[in-house]
Amino acid sequence: MSSVASKRATIREIDTKYMEQRQQELDRQSKRRKGLYRRLTFMGVVFGVLMIVCGITLFKQSAQISEKKAEVESLQTEQATLLEERDFLKQEIENYQDVEYIMEIARRDYFLTLPGEQRINVTKQNSD
Repeated sequence: MSSVASKRATIREIDTKYMEQRQQELDRQSKRRKGLYRRLTFMGVVFGVLMIVCGITLFKQSAQISEKKAEVESLQTEQATLLEERDFLKQEIENYQDVEYIMEIARRDYFLTLPGEQRINVTKQNSD
């Protein structure tokens, strides 16, 4: 019987060592899995924050671009107006260098006449 008892003791020891090793291996796997979940969660949070920051930046840039486009359009209309005014003023300069134009302005605005001409004023009458 002593040989049977010694075999059972040896078997229990082997089972116990195997069970301890197996338990330690399961604990390591559990810790690795927890670590993996923590890393993945951390990376997910970091990725989410980066996506939010990128989205906000893109939204702000889009708003700035549309503001700049509106400003460019208004400046282009102002430029067109100023170019038209410049052309008008250039034409006025050319006109004021012409003697006939100056004589026409003097007759119309200042009621001047050439020697030998007579000015006739016509008044409008109200028809009741």
